[in-house]
Amino acid sequence: LLEFTLGGLVGVIQQDNSEVINERTRDFTDNGKIYEFDLSGQFFKKKDFPGQVFAKRRRAIEPRRFRSSLETTTTTYGANWQYIHPKMPTSLQFNHTTVDLNPFDPDEDDGQQLNSTLRFETGYRFHEYSGLSFSYDRRSIEQQPFELDFDTDEFTASHRWDFGLDHRHRLDSEINLFDQRGTFDIERRRWRETLRLNHSDTLQSWYVAEAITRVQGSLTGVPPIDESSYAISGNLEHQLYDSLATQVLGFYRTQEFETGPRIDRLGGQLNLDYRKKNRWGTVRAAYRIRAQREERSGGEQDIEFIDEQRTFRDPEPITLTAVNINVDSITITAEDRITLYREGRDYRVENFPDRVEIRRDPVGEIADGQTVLIDYVFTVGGAFDLDTLNQQFSFQQDFDFGLTPYYRLQRQDQTISPADATGAIAEDITAHVVGAEYDRSPFRLSAEYEEHDSTINPFRAVRLTSGYRKAFKFGATIDFRARWTRVTHRAPQRITRFLTLEGMYRHPITRSLTVEGSVIYRNESDTISRDNEGVDLDLSLEWIIRQTEVRVTYEFNQFDDDFADNNSSILFVQVRRNF
Repeated sequence: LLEFTLGGLVGVIQQDNSEVINERTRDFTDNGKIYEFDLSGQFFKKKDFPGQVFAKRRRAIEPRRFRSSLETTTTTYGANWQYIHPKMPTSLQFNHTTVDLNPFDPDEDDGQQLNSTLRFETGYRFHEYSGLSFSYDRRSIEQQPFELDFDTDEFTASHRWDFGLDHRHRLDSEINLFDQRGTFDIERRRWRETLRLNHSDTLQSWYVAEAITRVQGSLTGVPPIDESSYAISGNLEHQLYDSLATQVLGFYRTQEFETGPRIDRLGGQLNLDYRKKNRWGTVRAAYRIRAQREERSGGEQDIEFIDEQRTFRDPEPITLTAVNINVDSITITAEDRITLYREGRDYRVENFPDRVEIRRDPVGEIADGQTVLIDYVFTVGGAFDLDTLNQQFSFQQDFDFGLTPYYRLQRQDQTISPADATGAIAEDITAHVVGAEYDRSPFRLSAEYEEHDSTINPFRAVRLTSGYRKAFKFGATIDFRARWTRVTHRAPQRITRFLTLEGMYRHPITRSLTVEGSVIYRNESDTISRDNEGVDLDLSLEWIIRQTEVRVTYEFNQFDDDFADNNSSILFVQVRRNF
């Protein structure tokens, strides 16, 4: 009937912290109780309708670069239930998670994230090659101190049909209804048909037809955008042995807005990927050519770009080249679509006449190398045609001894008709990248030069990286990384130099005593603004004696830029005992 496991930790916690900021010392302590638990139970395990309930809480300390550490308490509980049936499998899942965020710095606001999800799935299998499926998802999100609060309901109905000789072809049909209410509202209706054809073992094709209606609000209070879009596309893929893969793509999409404007896009793309082993290793080459015509008609209209996926790579900014961007409408979230980042604290926006640049704040919540989702509203207007021809070529040789030289070329040609149209800016690009990587344990080295000629954002860049990682026989581990970049922009004239040094050493002195240390140095100089320099040092000693854990940690953070001069040091001692 019921099988369960239960584990828990109950005790007291005492943290003594001493912090120095701008020659001012603050001492503060945290004395209290700590609760951790992990409960999991299964019922009707051997029946056709098994279920599970669970509840757990975990407390952790997360280090942050150039800032004090963050204490997180994550509490999760929920239940799962299944109905196992060959014709009509069904499941019900519920999950609620609360994350309390408590920074060691008492001047920094505490935070909290709440996420509740409910999912119901069912369906009916007519036979092995045909079936219906239905799903319903409800989600509630709250986040403080960002004042993010919304509820969503999503319903999806789909049908799968395998047909043809040996049932090698497939037709998928889907209807999706999405409704969001709260901080900003979204209503979306989508119908999609996907046809996949396997002509042979080396030749496949698929075709997609899609219709979407959407009313989308935004976090900045921009009036809701009401649009309908219709699209069709086809893709043909051929595999020649293991060496050459060829893809041919064609597409057409039209967007119609309630206020009158219309955007039509028609185009095609060819992809060639070549891979061949030779006496030295493996050679790889790829070529892509994409042609597109965009036709706009009607009056002015606000359009929101939703979930544009971009990656921050220091020191280079993310560049948005759409015309007439409402910079106040820019919002950035993590890929989970829950964590919202704040301008002025996590990133900064620079507005130029022909583009918008977004730069990551080194002491913010966005990490270097992190991929984010960007929403922004821009205005389109007028009647014009925009023709784009984009070509990309890459070549590299992977030598067996660890060396990989490579070359990449990007070429884009754009034409606007009539030439005096104001609703878009044509950008011509010719970019050459030459580089080499060497990866042979324990060393990692790379060097790259890029000449990026553009009518909007021309620049030259030199990028050098090195790394060393080694695990010693006595258990210690060392990891060192260095990166240097120089970027020269020509519009406006701007030179950015960037250097980071990172080192980590971990040494288990005995089975119960471990010492670990890490240091990060960052220096960025800019001829226009935002010179900054920072050091982050973390030293920790962990001692485990039976059920008692003693952890002593020292953190030193120093970061100076155009906006602040922050110097802090924190020493905290944590004692935990399991009962």
